[in-house]
Amino acid sequence: MARKDKEVRRSCRCGNSCLGPLTFHSEAKGQHVKLSAGARRATRNPHSFHHGVMFSSRPLRLDEKVRMRVERCVPAWHGALRLGFTSVPPGTGPVCSFAIPDLTERQGFWATPVPESHCSPRTELTFWLTGSGHLRIRTNSGYEHEEKLDQIDTRKPIWAMIDVYGQTTAVLLLGSEKKGLLSTRRSCPAPIITATEENCGYDEIPEQILKKMMHRKSVDLNRPLYQTKADDEEFCVVCFSETDTVRLDCGHSCLCPQCAARVITEFGTCPLCRERICR
Repeated sequence: MARKDKEVRRSCRCGNSCLGPLTFHSEAKGQHVKLSAGARRATRNPHSFHHGVMFSSRPLRLDEKVRMRVERCVPAWHGALRLGFTSVPPGTGPVCSFAIPDLTERQGFWATPVPESHCSPRTELTFWLTGSGHLRIRTNSGYEHEEKLDQIDTRKPIWAMIDVYGQTTAVLLLGSEKKGLLSTRRSCPAPIITATEENCGYDEIPEQILKKMMHRKSVDLNRPLYQTKADDEEFCVVCFSETDTVRLDCGHSCLCPQCAARVITEFGTCPLCRERICR
């Protein structure tokens, strides 16, 4: 890690107390994402709910706390931001459509969803990986979460993994810090950036299109096509917010009605076993 520290410090002029620049990885990113504000803002095309997986541009240190702000949301989708870490260097393989389950089924990747209620615009999140291998998430809206990451080898370099998913369509990296015994090290100072329509990377969704999306969501929510489980309820593997009431041809019951329609249309295969779905 000493060599990587030298490489990071060589890219800035802040001195040994600086952790180095912290941006999104400009090459390993979802196909529906645009970067702006010096690769610190990631904006997903709001007409889609996936292909928004992003990574940090450099490895993070254990207990280095990353700060990020949610800048834009589209209420027409289900689910929201996913946060996690990976010990697999970004760019060594194709970027998948979803962090969960596409990447988390692989060794070296781990992510967890943040509740929709704590991903509204202007919400600030802090997340980090502890020396004991625990992911911790904290927001200024009062949400706190901690979970053991058994899939991650903390002896290897670790990159942050952010899936700009579902309702979340734009996020901004605010920097990071790591507290030591005598001092606190921070990432390179970054200018204060205010979210505007111009610098978010995508035009606002036309009102008529947003109304159609919201109407479709309302119809899906109120259409009694599938019976909800009463006991042993499990969540949809795509949105992680609705019950998995849809049973596919392969026998897997892993999708809610809303996500099932989109998965069948856009992918045509089961998210778990990849067997083709007959329409």
